Amino acid sequence: MDDPKHIRLISRISMDYVISIFSAVLRGGTHDPVDALILSTVAVANVAHLCSDPALSLRYGGVDEPEPFEIKRPISRNAVALSMGLSYETARRRIQKLIDAGSLIDTEHGLVGANEAINPEMVLAMAKQNATLLKRMVRLMREAGVEV
Repeated sequence: MDDPKHIRLISRISMDYVISIFSAVLRGGTHDPVDALILSTVAVANVAHLCSDPALSLRYGGVDEPEPFEIKRPISRNAVALSMGLSYETARRRIQKLIDAGSLIDTEHGLVGANEAINPEMVLAMAKQNATLLKRMVRLMREAGVEV
């Protein structure tokens, strides 16, 4: 476990990262905060399996090659609701609105994010912003003496 003297420091620096990236997500889109979180939850779930496959993760880790639709793994409405702590009905209603707007794709196996197809420039800009903010967080932690 980390040295207890670093707990509040880690919390401050990591919460700054969370707020900064979420603010960037809200500025980069037109969705309200809950819908933006739903979209982010689906997007993360769709490609979470890549982290356990180093070859695939590297293949689709650069700027020039986004993950193809075929390797994305859909997530159910129920899984979205559970992971976000939303009631199923609230999640279902909001997800339907996002499907109707074209932001999510409803497949026979679950939900897949549509942002890569609709607005690849925005997705790339958000990935770059995330990388910049994450590097800043790691740098701040190291400068503060936290082992990362």
